[in-house]
Amino acid sequence: MMQHSAAAIVLACGSLVVATIGCEHERVEESATEELRFDADGHITVEVRVDNGRVEVVGGSPGVVDVVFTNRARAADSPGARALLENIRTEAIRDGDVVRVEVRTRASGGLTLGGSAWTEVAIRVPPESTELEILTEDGRIEIQGVSGTIRAETGDGRIRVSDVGGSVKLRTSDGPVTGANLTGDFDVLTDDGRIRLDGSFGQLRAVTGDGSIRVIGRDITAISNEWTLRTSDGEIELSLPESVAAELEAYSGDGRVTNDLSHFEGSARANRVKGTLGLGGARILVTTMDGRIVLKES
Repeated sequence: MMQHSAAAIVLACGSLVVATIGCEHERVEESATEELRFDADGHITVEVRVDNGRVEVVGGSPGVVDVVFTNRARAADSPGARALLENIRTEAIRDGDVVRVEVRTRASGGLTLGGSAWTEVAIRVPPESTELEILTEDGRIEIQGVSGTIRAETGDGRIRVSDVGGSVKLRTSDGPVTGANLTGDFDVLTDDGRIRLDGSFGQLRAVTGDGSIRVIGRDITAISNEWTLRTSDGEIELSLPESVAAELEAYSGDGRVTNDLSHFEGSARANRVKGTLGLGGARILVTTMDGRIVLKES
């Protein structure tokens, strides 16, 4: 069931466990688990590619990358579920300072033989000096306690990050993006879903094609690079500390702009606000085509 490249440097490998989980609505679930460990002294890059399944990355111990694959399958009976597990191919190898993690499912979307199959990938990485690149076609992504250069993208699923810092890019075609206790530069895009971000940002882009946006800025005195908050359909709420200095422009195509920022000087109309916060600086641009905008202090 599990395949690994002959060139892989696998430093520790746990046993493979296959178990029957139970029966729900006349479906039997089977699972298979594999654990691997890699040394990761200094800077390390972790690349993850998953066809169908969830990816969870957390900050662990310095110098170590742990990877746990949990393959799951549901079918009408146990033999059918076990057959589905055979459709999943997992691999984790180290090549220099790169750890590559890959999950491939023969049937598109993990559906075959009247059942379903997917993989849960749990990865522990050094909390700092780590570069992450996570791509999954169908499944949610969660990242916690990591600081570095991070790119996470899913075709269908939510993205959740917490206690994350550095240069971060998050993309989902269908699903919400939420983040708490964030620090650094964030570039967040979803075609269909809401965005919720809370943290101290240098550069920020939060764009959704269909959904609301709520950003809470904390411990910010100056905007080092432009911020863009934009949605085609939904309301936007932006909270900023009184200490922040920036140029501010907010516009709603079909809605009101409410400005409760006490340190603002400029012009205000029903659907547009433009002016300066504090001593001014980089621009904060807030736009929605359909929805209200609320500006307030955090």
